[in-house]
Amino acid sequence: MKNIYKVFISDWKRISKNVVAVVVVMGLIILPSLYAWFNILSNWDPYGEESTSRIKVAVASDDKGIVMDSLQFNMGDTIIEALESNTTIGWVFTDSTKDAIDGVYAGDYYAALVMPEDFSKKMVSFLTDSVTHPEIDYYTNQKKNAIAPKITDKAKTAVQQQVNSTFISTIAQTFVKAADGVDTSANQENMTSGQTVLDILLSKMQQLNTQLDSYDTILTALISVTDSASSAMNAAGQISPDMSKKIIAEQQKVDSLMKIASKGNILDSSVSSQLAAGLGQISQIMDSVINIYSKADGNIDSFASSISTAGVNLKDTKEMLGSLKTDLSSTIEKLNNIKNSGSYDMLLKVLGLDADSFGSFVASPVEIETEAIYPIATYGSAMAPFYTVLAIWVGGLILVAIIHVGVKPQKEHPDVKPYQAYFGRYITFFLIGQAQALLVTLGDLYYIGIQCVSPFKFWLAASVTSFVFTIFMYSLTVAMGNVGEALAVVIMVIQVAGAGGTFPIEVLPKVYQKIYEFLPFTHAMNAMRECVGGSYQLNYWKYLGYLCIYVIISLLIGLLFAIPCRKLNEKIEKSKHRSGVMI
Repeated sequence: MKNIYKVFISDWKRISKNVVAVVVVMGLIILPSLYAWFNILSNWDPYGEESTSRIKVAVASDDKGIVMDSLQFNMGDTIIEALESNTTIGWVFTDSTKDAIDGVYAGDYYAALVMPEDFSKKMVSFLTDSVTHPEIDYYTNQKKNAIAPKITDKAKTAVQQQVNSTFISTIAQTFVKAADGVDTSANQENMTSGQTVLDILLSKMQQLNTQLDSYDTILTALISVTDSASSAMNAAGQISPDMSKKIIAEQQKVDSLMKIASKGNILDSSVSSQLAAGLGQISQIMDSVINIYSKADGNIDSFASSISTAGVNLKDTKEMLGSLKTDLSSTIEKLNNIKNSGSYDMLLKVLGLDADSFGSFVASPVEIETEAIYPIATYGSAMAPFYTVLAIWVGGLILVAIIHVGVKPQKEHPDVKPYQAYFGRYITFFLIGQAQALLVTLGDLYYIGIQCVSPFKFWLAASVTSFVFTIFMYSLTVAMGNVGEALAVVIMVIQVAGAGGTFPIEVLPKVYQKIYEFLPFTHAMNAMRECVGGSYQLNYWKYLGYLCIYVIISLLIGLLFAIPCRKLNEKIEKSKHRSGVMI
């Protein structure tokens, strides 16, 4: 023990008397901290809005839009308008799609989103027989940066979700507002208590069916009269006045009913449109019949001749009327089936909702409530354990590279034994390593300001880590010299890649997953994470206990394995010295 103390005191006396040595020791203490601090600061919040808003993504639209029922719809413009207020990404709105795409190839933009010219048309293709999914063209420059595409891919997905949400919300709001319009029209038709819009519509449809029956009767009579015009001249004189009045009266009723029918498009748009078109055509034909019949002044020959000249075929009109009646009967049957179904009551409740609230709900019916377990505010704080542990290892590596681990015989301690020299010289390594750990810990906590729920435990974990790392690398160097130093570098490289410091261990190759639990980095980082995010039961002490196992391994290497390696190390040193270029 006395010789151990003598070796230690002798080392520090020589260091204190040498200005260069003092400066070197100070540098050894400071350099590892800089390594940790710079890395933590550079990774402080790379995924935050302030950072991602500087990543440029071009947006351009060739969408020509579409007109539906006199309504102009352009989804491309809607997307651009929404992105203008979005600050999560640095959106750049280019004048043309060519500028956007060329900018990605040139490296001016990390990615580009382009809406094609038929984007809006495809968005509403579900209203047709040919449904086509609209696509946004996404261009990404994966050469420019390895991480940026992952961020822009998230932005791409967010845009897709926003488009889907906006579209569904708009459709739902339009549906409810259209229902409000029909409900208002129904109220104007004096809807009584207990009646629904469907009841009013069915009533009007039944009236319409009755009027079409009347038309059918009129056309039948006109066809009969015109077919027998040559032999029934007197018949025209008898029926003309009454028929004229009847045609005019029925025409007025059909005009008013046709307006009501056109309001039923929320229930069966294709049928109601067909009915409206058919009724419009019948109305035009009957207008012509009325005018011609009035001018004929009861003369059936003149009426028949004028009808033929006008290109009106009464029999074809009657056939068209029959087809229209069939469609109307089918529509009435469908409406009755809807009314008698259980889903109609639910539909009535939906129609009574607020349009904006309903649209918002349908666009996003499920919301996820996140409850963070061991919340960490910034990415830099989450990465602090990794970079702090790495800095401590680098600090120990610099120590064994600059300070000699071997103790040469001195007059102060001529009879020092190998194990005494081992422990006596290691005390210097230990103290410098502890200074490194203290400085990097204080800088993490009070200079950078990382999140830490237990600062004392954080320092203690760093202190134990420094002790384990320094004695481990010291022992490797004592046992194997420069080969031990090289081995320490190799172990560091393996741990940086495979200790789960940056990526979850589950996504790493299987070889790293197998050695993961045997790496010192793993337990040192886990102990510090318990201090940053919060501790669970006795995990903190368990990780420190695992870490201390490497102290035993280090002692075995430095005291026992070093014995058979001494002669080999001497030969290596002599060979290096003879080269004249190696230290």
